Amino acid sequence: MIGIMLTAACYTVSSIEDKRITSKLKCTPAEFAFIVSSATMAWIGAAMPFIGWGFVFSMHNCLILLALAAAKIIEFYTSAILLKTVSAYELKAWLGINIVCSYYYNAINGVYAWNPWVILFSILLFIGIAMIVSGQNVSRKERRYSRWVLCLLFLLFIGSKFLYGLMFGLMTHGCEATSVLFIVMLLTAFIQLPKIQIRDVTGRKGITGAVVSRIPNAAGLILEAFVAMQDVFLYAMIQPVQLAVLFLFSIVKKEPMGGRKLAGSILCLLSVCVITFLIFK
Repeated sequence: MIGIMLTAACYTVSSIEDKRITSKLKCTPAEFAFIVSSATMAWIGAAMPFIGWGFVFSMHNCLILLALAAAKIIEFYTSAILLKTVSAYELKAWLGINIVCSYYYNAINGVYAWNPWVILFSILLFIGIAMIVSGQNVSRKERRYSRWVLCLLFLLFIGSKFLYGLMFGLMTHGCEATSVLFIVMLLTAFIQLPKIQIRDVTGRKGITGAVVSRIPNAAGLILEAFVAMQDVFLYAMIQPVQLAVLFLFSIVKKEPMGGRKLAGSILCLLSVCVITFLIFK
């Protein structure tokens, strides 16, 4: 349980900082992807002497690395756009769909048994998300994108996360999660180089804080791998706990939240917690 709380705390800080990077540094998607990937890569690299290296270079694994890098780029680009419009909590609420997709994928492949309660709470999750979207207190002048465009961006974000998890599981034996992540971040940062001006990015006010904010992210990734090795249920509980913490943070911060959005947020949180429990109990 301590591992879950520490991992959720690290990811919560990282999610909040993602919002700050996009808004305060006024990053383009390419700049956001470069800052996040290069800084995370650096901190994971600094931890390598303590956590060890493990990767098997083969054509199979290299092709998966390219797919993982592509998924990460889509995730970072969509995150950079969405976080200029929505809160970190809303982004994580949508990510609850990823749990549902994973369940149905495994159920179709015979890994999980079909559970009508999971189907019911999956529907409730979608209803909750619809309530969050329709309950946004943003005027048309302040709104950067239409709700349909936001929904499309959210779906791309979720799809990239699902593809990333799916591809990660196809790595051959002997590939450590942190080592794979280090290479993926390296590739992601390298691909952004033609699209950014290094001096411009590194010279912006607040860039040091953005780089330092990747320490919790790197720590969360390492802790997450440790928790996953201990117990799959504890690993699955990380996202619901993080979602709950971000929701409480948005309440404490007094973010604009009408009655419909509040009800939808609670429904999403409840649905994600129940689905996670039903799948991994």
